[in-house]
This record gives sequence, C-alpha cells and structure tokens, in this order.
Amino acid sequence: MLIRNSALYIAAKLLPGGLGMLTTAALTRLLAPDSYGVYGVALVIMSFGASLGFEWLGLAYLRLAPGAGPSAAGTFDRLFAAVLALAALASVALLPLVPQAHRGIVAAGLLLMASYAWFEFRTRFHVAGLAPAAYLRMNMARAALVMLSATAAAWLTHDPVYTALATAAATLLAASGRSTARRGAGFDRPLAVAAIRFGLPLAASLALNGAMGSLTRGLVGAIGGVEALGLFTAAFVLIQNTLVVLSSGLSAAGFSLAVNALAAGDPEAARNQLAANGTLLLAILAPAALGMALTADGLAALLVGPGFRSTVASLTPWLAAAAFLTGLRSHYLDHAFHLGRRMRGQVWVTAVAAIITLGLDAVLIPRVGPLGAAIAMAVGAAVAVVHAAIAGRAAFDIPLPLAPVIRTALGCAVMAVCVLAVRGTGPTALAGMIASGVVSYGAAALAFDVAGLRGAVMRRLRRAGIRARGVA
Repeated sequence: MLIRNSALYIAAKLLPGGLGMLTTAALTRLLAPDSYGVYGVALVIMSFGASLGFEWLGLAYLRLAPGAGPSAAGTFDRLFAAVLALAALASVALLPLVPQAHRGIVAAGLLLMASYAWFEFRTRFHVAGLAPAAYLRMNMARAALVMLSATAAAWLTHDPVYTALATAAATLLAASGRSTARRGAGFDRPLAVAAIRFGLPLAASLALNGAMGSLTRGLVGAIGGVEALGLFTAAFVLIQNTLVVLSSGLSAAGFSLAVNALAAGDPEAARNQLAANGTLLLAILAPAALGMALTADGLAALLVGPGFRSTVASLTPWLAAAAFLTGLRSHYLDHAFHLGRRMRGQVWVTAVAAIITLGLDAVLIPRVGPLGAAIAMAVGAAVAVVHAAIAGRAAFDIPLPLAPVIRTALGCAVMAVCVLAVRGTGPTALAGMIASGVVSYGAAALAFDVAGLRGAVMRRLRRAGIRARGVA
C-alpha cells in the first residue's frame, strides 16, 4: 500500500510541479526581473501567512482525525472559518498602514494567502482518507488553472498585481471541488480543544519556519533590491515546484499509515511504518536533489528567461541541498514530535535553525547577494536535521537506520560519476545528463538494494514466473 499510494501522491505533486515550472518559465519571460520580484512579494505573503495562520490546522487534522468520528471534518471546517475571520479582521486593520504604492500587491498577496490556505486545508481531507486519486485530481486542477490564468494575466497586463490576483482566483476555483471526508452533524468540542492544544506549538514552529524563508527573501529584496528578489524567487520557485513538492508527496501516504497504526494501539507497527517512510523518502529525494545540482546550468537555460539564468544556475545547488535537508527533517524527523504530541521540541528545532539562517543572511547577503541567502538556508537546514534527529527521540522513538543511508549514498555516488561523464551544454546535453542519471541510479539502486528494490523486483519476477507456469 505504501508504494502504490506514495506513487500516486508523488504524481500528485510532481505533475503539478511540472506545470508550475512551465508557469515559472512563462512568467520569467513575460515579466521583467523587477516585476517578477513584486510578484514574489505576493508569494512571500502567501507562504508566510498560510504557514503562520492555517497550516497547523491541516497537520492537526492528519494527526487527530483518525478515530475521531464523522464530526471531525465539520469541526475542523469551523476552526478554519474562525481563523480565517481573525485573519480578515487583522488584514483590514493593518492594510491602511501599508504605503499606498504597495497596497495593491499586499492586498493581492493576502487574497492569495487565503485561497492557498483553503486549498491546502482541503487537500488534507484526501490525505487523511487515503484518497490519492482525488488528491491528484485536485492538485492537477490547481496547477493547470494557475498556469493558464497567471500566464494570461501576465501576457495581457505585464502587471504583477493582476498576475497575483489571477493566481489567487485559480487556486480558489481549484479548491471548490467535492471533498472525500465523511461529515457528521455537530461540533466536537473536545476534538477542537485537542486540535488547538496540539496546533498552537505547531503554529509557532511553522511561523518560525515561514519567517525564516520569508525574511530571507525579504532581506534579499531589502539589501539587493527588487530585481535581486525576483532572481532569487525564480530559483526558489523552481526548487519549490520540484524537490519540496516531491518530499511532501512522498510523506503523504506513509505518515497517515503511521498515525492509523498508532491510533490502533500498535506503536511498533507505527515505528516500522516510519522506517519504511524514511527509507523511501531518502531513496528518491537524495538523487533528485543531487540531479538538480548537477544539471543546474542546463535547467536554468531551459526553464527561466535569459535575464535570470546565471543567478538561478548558481543558486540551484545550494537551494537543492536546503530542500533535501528540509524535506528529510519536515517529512520524517519531525514526525517524532507529531506522533509523540510534544510539539515544543519542534519549536526549539525551528527556532535554532531560524536564528542561524537569519544570522548568516545578515552576514552573507551584503557580500554575495542572493547566493548568500541560499548558502544560509542550506546551513540552517543542516543544523536543523542534526538537532531534530537528537531531540525527536525524546518525543517518539523514531528509527534512524544506517544501512539505507549507506546504500542511497553509494547509488548517488555512482549517479554523480555517470552524469559528470556526459556533462555538456545545450538541451541535448541536458537530456543526456538526465537520462544518464536516471539509468545509472536505477541500476545502482538495484545492485545495492536501495529501499528494498532488488527484493521487490525478485518477488515480482517470481510471482510472474508462477503465473506463467500456471497458465502453461
């Protein structure tokens, strides 16, 4: 079930991520770097606001809804509505304080935040209900609608505000589909209280994490100007649409299975599920991040406009490293805090990472520009991985198996040698490097039995042989 559902969840992230990359490619050609930087401001507001105010609700639903009964979905819907009302009141109060020249993009960013938060909240119903096909359809609808509407708005107006508004409208439309969650009458007050108690420390952690990313981009813009922010945002969005969505898709099925095992009173089964989750996450995310780092020049030439290419190529290896480490922490190591319901430990992990990242931002951005921000993010993510691995064991005894790490590292080493052997420039060379990486890592994964691949293939071959003899 883990492999099948994970494959669908990965597709539900990678396929929309591919459309997102096409959207970025189009927008970086239709908007100048400074205009794209203004659009990036709306994305900063969206990501930070959604993380600060709403993401904890979706994660609390995943953790608490199993076994809570049919009233869970309705209870969380009302909690979301209450948080949205508070956010709307705060926005109305604070928007007049924004300088007149910036109110348009700030207002668009707030609308984008609300629509994105609602969309992500509704996707958690599909994840908790183990409905990956519905999750895939919902994410594909959003990616397609955003690509069409944002590109059309940029083409017609060349205005980042209208582009952001079009993105928000498309996201809201994609969130309007039918939910697969069971719904019962009534408001489950004990569940709501448990969600708030679980969610408030989580909200603090998410706020720190969001502040780390948003303030990093804010510092890039404040120190380097709106053009530097546009360049950094282009690279950041490319990583977001590939590695970040990949890690999220990989964890979607496995975490729900671990929660269900724990809710059934079987912590050992939950640990075994976590070990399988981590092994699969590492086996796929590590070569994906390495592949992006090795092909950064070719990807930048293919996916962004000429004015963005050199900066995006230089940032990609560092941002890929940061995304790999963040994915490993957020979608595996942090699950110890979630399952053990000790969210304060995650707050401390995030706080330390934020202090290190922002401190390095202040030192490096004035010296090397956007590259300094990318380096700071990678270093902060590395510290957070070590911190979470140590602190998380006090919350829940999450497995930290060494053998899968060694096998994956060997597979990645083989892949790196083969990709570098065919390195070149141009689209044909990029295709050759990607093909070399896929084939070499696949062969190495089979040889070293990465994530149990060799055993799975042998079992499938034996079953195929048995069926063939039965037919004969």
